[in-house]
Amino acid sequence: MYRFITQGGVVYTAYFIDISDSFGSDSVYTFSFDAVGKTVKDERVRITILKILNDFFQSVRNALLVVCDSADNREKSRFKLFRKWYEAIIEPEIEKVDVSMELGECVVYSSLLLSKKHPQADEMKNLFYEWVNMGV
Repeated sequence: MYRFITQGGVVYTAYFIDISDSFGSDSVYTFSFDAVGKTVKDERVRITILKILNDFFQSVRNALLVVCDSADNREKSRFKLFRKWYEAIIEPEIEKVDVSMELGECVVYSSLLLSKKHPQADEMKNLFYEWVNMGV
């Protein structure tokens, strides 16, 4: 878990959760971050989150599964922002596989990120598609 405080006093917590058992492979995590306080657009937050993610991918065996939260109907905005952040990652060796699917009345946006050098990259992508087809 990571914690950082902006100059405006907003406290951010960023964390990874190991979901290897439910995904069916080793070293698979989800990532999320929360803010406590009135958030404002701050470029340093993006830079800090990207640094955390870059550090995570120093191990080519790690894979990251991202599901955009839909509780407030802002999942599409989160997905677009995450794509923009991904494109800003300095490390070009990270592959991103995106899916969107309708579940009832909402659309679920999800991504799998893994090193292009991951020893089981194809297997991981197949597991991701199977996981998606199970209805998340």
